[in-house]
Amino acid sequence: MTERIGYVGVDHHHRDPYFAIASGLDLDITAVCEPGREIDLANLAAMDERPDEITTEGQEVADLVEGATVYADPERLIAEADIDVVWITYRNDRVPSIVEIAVDHGVHVISEKPIGRTAADLEPIVSKANERGVTVSPTTFYRRNPVMLDLRERIRDGFFGDVWTVEGRFNASQLSYRNTDHYIYDRETSRGGALQWIGPHWVDMMPWVLDDPITRVNARFHDAAEVDVEAGSVLQFETRRGTLGTYHTGYYLSDRGKDTHLGIYGTDAQARTPVHHDSLQHEPTVPLELTAERPDWSGAPKRTIEYEFTYDRFPAWGDYVQDYFEAFFEGYETGDVPATIDDAVQLLRVLDAAYESGETGEWVSVSK
Repeated sequence: MTERIGYVGVDHHHRDPYFAIASGLDLDITAVCEPGREIDLANLAAMDERPDEITTEGQEVADLVEGATVYADPERLIAEADIDVVWITYRNDRVPSIVEIAVDHGVHVISEKPIGRTAADLEPIVSKANERGVTVSPTTFYRRNPVMLDLRERIRDGFFGDVWTVEGRFNASQLSYRNTDHYIYDRETSRGGALQWIGPHWVDMMPWVLDDPITRVNARFHDAAEVDVEAGSVLQFETRRGTLGTYHTGYYLSDRGKDTHLGIYGTDAQARTPVHHDSLQHEPTVPLELTAERPDWSGAPKRTIEYEFTYDRFPAWGDYVQDYFEAFFEGYETGDVPATIDDAVQLLRVLDAAYESGETGEWVSVSK
């Protein structure tokens, strides 16, 4: 049976590629909603005027949701539309209430990360969702990135020995390339800027790869001139097993594309990789450079694996993004999904501690 999808949050720059993914997975978007506004599907056009962000790569958006019922109220959509999953790309301050409505109606959820402004917004819903068997999942795509899957497996196998430190960097295009009038760049709506929007991917990914949660953080921010959220930040952190880490993120680049790096340094091995490129950067492969001090590597202690990513189904990031959604829709009925509501809350707890640290200038423990 084809899953029936209700889509909430049409005025969002991830909408177009998500519509395309739904079409590629043979999902039926039967209802759409922009809260507070009744949209005209016939005039729904691609967001090609946002060259800084993700577009449809020439697809006709209106065709992808042809015949869907339009709602202005997400509660009505969830209650009336007879859907299996609600797919949300909406403002952080309103998403938790929509998620709770879905849980109350037994409707599963896939939502743009981080599913709220703070952990306190989402925590009251966790036990209810888990008790009722309703799957709520954030879009933390790196959990299906092939390089990250490789590194996670190596860490679990003890390849690195004790991991001393990890360093991450994800910088994106400057705010001048972006539609800063959008609500994702508003403090009251979103809580933060670079760390709250592009940061969650790596703040989730690094402890997931290590299989070791972040327990305390120290963060510094600098404000943006154009908007009232931060332009960038540097985060120090420590994990439960004592790994020390840093993460550097911001709207810094003077052109489109991404500046990324992950380094893992252990007693027995080290790894360095950009994690991913995108189709804009025209890189043929994504390298994973490994150095190991172990008997079976003595003949060639330095090795590089070249990952040849594909971009046919999700050009702006890589096709592993579609793999993430495919895994969600294959497993949401049983809860066997790449990331859960518990993972989303843990991510928000780390972000909470980071923003508190930015205000106090001190190390802050991550709440449990």
